[in-house]
Amino acid sequence: MKSFLRSAVLSLLLLLAVGLPHFAFAEAPFLVTQSAVPIDKESYQVEGGLTFEKASTQLTSLSTSLRYGLINNLEIAATLPYLFANNDSTSRHQFGDIFLAAKVRFIKGREANPLSIGGTIQVKVPFGTRNSLVGVTREADVGFSILATKELPPYQAHLNAGYTFVGNPAGENLPDRLDYSFGVEKEDFRPNVGLMGEFFGTSNPFGSSREQFSGAVGASTFVRTDIKLDGVFGLGLSKQAPDYLLSLRGSYFFR
Repeated sequence: MKSFLRSAVLSLLLLLAVGLPHFAFAEAPFLVTQSAVPIDKESYQVEGGLTFEKASTQLTSLSTSLRYGLINNLEIAATLPYLFANNDSTSRHQFGDIFLAAKVRFIKGREANPLSIGGTIQVKVPFGTRNSLVGVTREADVGFSILATKELPPYQAHLNAGYTFVGNPAGENLPDRLDYSFGVEKEDFRPNVGLMGEFFGTSNPFGSSREQFSGAVGASTFVRTDIKLDGVFGLGLSKQAPDYLLSLRGSYFFR
C-alpha cells in the first residue's frame, strides 16, 4: 500500500515539474489559509470533506485530498472534488477539476525567531466534463503563493498572499485573481479542542467587480492520535461573496 502511494505522489510531482498549469489548498481547520510548515518527510495525510456554499447557486462539494512529505521541507498534494450545484431551475452534479500543489519551506522558524516562510505552486488541471458548473472551466489555472507562519504558543498565526493566472474557456474573459488570507489558531482551548478564526478574500487585479471578502470560525479535535475532525462556519462579508459556508472534514495521518 505504501509503495503504491509513494509511486502515486511521485507521479504527481513529475506532472508538476513538466509544467502543468490554482487552487488554494486549505489546511484543516481553515477554509482557505495554509501553514508555511510542510508535513514531515515520508508521512501522509488523507482528508475527506463536505463543504456547503450558499449563494445564488448552492454548491456542495465532496472532496478527497492526499498530502505527502516528499523530503524535508517539501510536500506535494492532490485534491479531487465531486460537485453538486443547485439553483431555482436546475440541479447538476459531476466531478470537478483536479487540484495539485507543491509546498516548500524556505525559512524554518527558530526558538529565537519562530517565523517560518514558505511558498506554493497551485495547479488546477482540467478534469470536469462540463464547463457550465461552478468551478469547472476545462482550462488550466496556475497560481503562486507566499506563506508565513508565526509561532506564539499556544497560538499560531498564518498570513498568505498569492496570484492566480486563470485559464479562459473559449468565448469568456475571466480575470486573473489576487488571493489573500489571515488565520489564527489556538491549541488546547479545551482539553483536546482547538479553535481558529480566519479572514480571506479574492480580488480582480484589473478592477473591483469581483472582489470577495469572507470570515470564518472553526473548531477541531483529535478523536485518536492519528485522526482529526474539524468543523467550520464561514460568512460572506461582501456582495460578491457567498452568503455563508459550512465545512466538515476528517483527516487521517500515517507513515
